Amino acid sequence: MQLVASLAFIAFCISTFFAIQGLWLILPFAGLEVGFLFFCLYYRLRANINTEVITFDDSTVIIEHGSYHVEKSWKYHRMWAKIFVKKPTIRGYPKQIYIRSHGKELELGSFLNKKDKEILIKDLKHIIYT
Repeated sequence: MQLVASLAFIAFCISTFFAIQGLWLILPFAGLEVGFLFFCLYYRLRANINTEVITFDDSTVIIEHGSYHVEKSWKYHRMWAKIFVKKPTIRGYPKQIYIRSHGKELELGSFLNKKDKEILIKDLKHIIYT
């Protein structure tokens, strides 16, 4: 927020200078510029806080997805659920991790980078096979 506030202050100072010089049409466009910058930063920061919580019980696997709170939740019977990894079709892309049960499948960690997906795969193998 401090970044947006400082950029808004700078844009306001510059646009006010030009408005005093008679170029008043710069003021609304400076406001639009700052508003658009705020919207883009907000949208990107909100996407960066996505989380998925995978809970393994004795009989169920629960996947909860959301940003600040649980927005979606999936429940699978542990005996029938299978977790598998698909290799990427394009070289250099990260692997895709899926959980499948009764013909329905869900991608896990779709927002993770390559390194974090490898850690997730390792952790899931450790949980499932021990």
